[in-house]
Amino acid sequence: MTTRSLGEVLFACSSGRSDPAERAALGGLVNAVRRDAPSVDVRDTPVDVLAADESHPPVRVAVPLTLTDGSDVSAALAVAQRRDPGLVVASALGPDWALAEICVQRLIEAGARKTDTIVLGVAGSDDGAAIDGYSRAGRLVSAVWGGPVHIGSLGGRDTPLTDAVDIARAYGRRVVVASYLLTPGRNADMLRHCGADLVTAPLLDGGPPDPRIAALVVTRFHQALGASAPAL
Repeated sequence: MTTRSLGEVLFACSSGRSDPAERAALGGLVNAVRRDAPSVDVRDTPVDVLAADESHPPVRVAVPLTLTDGSDVSAALAVAQRRDPGLVVASALGPDWALAEICVQRLIEAGARKTDTIVLGVAGSDDGAAIDGYSRAGRLVSAVWGGPVHIGSLGGRDTPLTDAVDIARAYGRRVVVASYLLTPGRNADMLRHCGADLVTAPLLDGGPPDPRIAALVVTRFHQALGASAPAL
């Protein structure tokens, strides 16, 4: 029987404002992470709950369940780390080749064709790190897809998604929005009503989570522990 390492905790951190559809999808992901990392105490932790947690296990890593650094979750974790210097904060899940591969898989499943104009639909941000992350995600998806991928944002300083769709449609081709959202919910609903011909499902589409996403959470956990280890 596998036993957990004493005090080794992975806080799978998400926004405290998640709606029921998001929470259900994130809960499924956390359960998949638990199966992948049976020796680790994996906790489904909204960031506001983490801030109120007064327990201090010896090894504790917060993994933001977000697709870029620079998110509200990342900002909340930075505050939590200042209050608790022993807390190790991992990088966001994306951008990453695994996520790009899933995005392209969703495009193929939706019936996208090489003649279509592809727009990567992102939540958007005013934070420079998040904007850079979305840009890199677009480049990764483009490399896997084998053709140009444009960025359209639901908010923030990037090109608004509706504008990106209108610009793409001016070329006389079908417009397909590749969802670069982690979960179902309000943003996914907004993506579906952006005027594109096709919109793919979010990375967590309501079914069993893709094993590559769960593996990425575990990878970020181990990377953070390695980065925080003192030099010998």
